[in-house]
Amino acid sequence: MDAFFVSVEETLDPALKGKPVIVGGDPDGRGVVAAASYEARKYGIHSAMPLARARRLCPKAIFLRGSHRRYSEFSERVFAVLDRYSPLVEPVSVDEAYLDHTGCELPHGPAPEAARRIRDAIKSAVGLNASIGIGSNKLIAKVASTCSKPNGMLWILPGRERAFLAPLSVDRIPGVGPKGGAELKRMGVKTVGDLARLPRELLEEAFGKWGTALYWKSRGVSDSEILPPGEAKSISHETTFAEDLADPRLVESALGYLCEKAASRLRETGKVARCVTLKLRFSDFKTVTRSHTLPEGTADDYDIYQTAVRLLRKLFVGRMRVRLVGVALSHLTPPGPEQSDLFATTPRENWDCLYRGIDSLRDKYGFRAILRARSSLRGR
Repeated sequence: MDAFFVSVEETLDPALKGKPVIVGGDPDGRGVVAAASYEARKYGIHSAMPLARARRLCPKAIFLRGSHRRYSEFSERVFAVLDRYSPLVEPVSVDEAYLDHTGCELPHGPAPEAARRIRDAIKSAVGLNASIGIGSNKLIAKVASTCSKPNGMLWILPGRERAFLAPLSVDRIPGVGPKGGAELKRMGVKTVGDLARLPRELLEEAFGKWGTALYWKSRGVSDSEILPPGEAKSISHETTFAEDLADPRLVESALGYLCEKAASRLRETGKVARCVTLKLRFSDFKTVTRSHTLPEGTADDYDIYQTAVRLLRKLFVGRMRVRLVGVALSHLTPPGPEQSDLFATTPRENWDCLYRGIDSLRDKYGFRAILRARSSLRGR
């Protein structure tokens, strides 16, 4: 979808059309740009930019707080259209999806004709513009859709993938962010064609597994399958502080609260997690993540927090000031058979009973009805 959040706001209020509109909140606050209209983008404004900077670039911009409820409603209407054209639709986010056209030629015509019908149906049913990329795999379709914005369609014929990618800037490849793009440019790699000329061994030596992925992506090769909606692959929570924090106790308190929320959601799914990932963003907007894989899965607040706080203490040192902290749980699996710990001071079933009681109280009275002492430090 094209500038999805902004497009929804323009549909609800046509007076916004043609104006620089930014969704994200109060420019006097500490939020970031969630979406910007194409008129606003002409001023260099983009997603994740601090709102204060966006206002400096475009003082006349219209800032909106936005409504995730409304955006979810519009998203459901878009996906209802997609479901009419293929039994295999993979949501990527509220405003992006992959659709497999294999076997759907008879009712909907060849891929370009089906794409035109989909785009027209979305416009008619929802009132929003969509850009569509057509390719032999997800990588090519993704890049083609980006190149066709706004409100366009681009079909890359089979066999033309490498020629299509070659002249594009290397940061057009999904997964190549500012840091990776800068490193590649230091190596003299400016275009995807430059990248495709590098030996696989060199890329693997420089970037490890990511180098292998770059080698194949630069050639337009991807074997990633389109997967229908399924169970969550990870659970995450993060928070941006009203003021940058330099006190490690306060950061650890916020992390404790996030770990409790994530663990509570994990228990709702009936799963356990083996991997805990910490996310930190400092006052200079530098963002770092660190992960640790546990010997066995867990859904316990305490285990998850202890793992996350150890990662935090390795990163948060000196006079650093933290802007954002987050935690993610991944490698989710059903719990395996329990093996009793002969040296445990509290039997496993006692902990399970405790968490069932905690979750029951939260269901009845709200999440903050019961918290560990460390998680409530910032509220004192």
